[in-house]
Amino acid sequence: MAEQPVAVVDTNVLLNLATPVVDGRTRAPSGADPLKTLLTAYDVHTPASVLGEVTEATGDNDLLAAAADLVLQAANHVTTHDVDDRTNGPLDYGLDRGESDCIWLANELETDLFITDEFNTTNYLFVALGLNDRNILFTTPHILCTLGSHEILPAEYVDAALTYYVETKNWDAQYVTQLRQLYLRD
Repeated sequence: MAEQPVAVVDTNVLLNLATPVVDGRTRAPSGADPLKTLLTAYDVHTPASVLGEVTEATGDNDLLAAAADLVLQAANHVTTHDVDDRTNGPLDYGLDRGESDCIWLANELETDLFITDEFNTTNYLFVALGLNDRNILFTTPHILCTLGSHEILPAEYVDAALTYYVETKNWDAQYVTQLRQLYLRD
């Protein structure tokens, strides 16, 4: 059996993939679990600081806390690395500790993918600058489309999930449209 591609993921990727699973509203897509799918399709790694950020999101009675709880329940499927003693602190690009640690880890592991949700900000450019290989940089909508195009997630679910994220997370509609055209249209 072939080895799974190694992916380093940031906090918001995990939380966003868990959100539709715990969102009981009718606008949430149903029929698949994008977090579980990511964790089974890839060998997922993250720095301990990311799970620390996820833990900080728990405790409230809201959708974010429910998503964080689900991520923590699945944390045994994520390889966690303590990188605090190996990094000098966040990069000087204005990225937070988790993002900086993820970039360091992706470079250290020479990972196949680094997945981030920084695509709506200039931080995306800073993440790209920090990576040794810019070809490994993916976004959550990009990885969802990849999973849909390879029939790991149903394309209909991915399409509904992308609409959900555009409406609830203000993901860039033009960017999502381009990904849909590239990956989900025959």
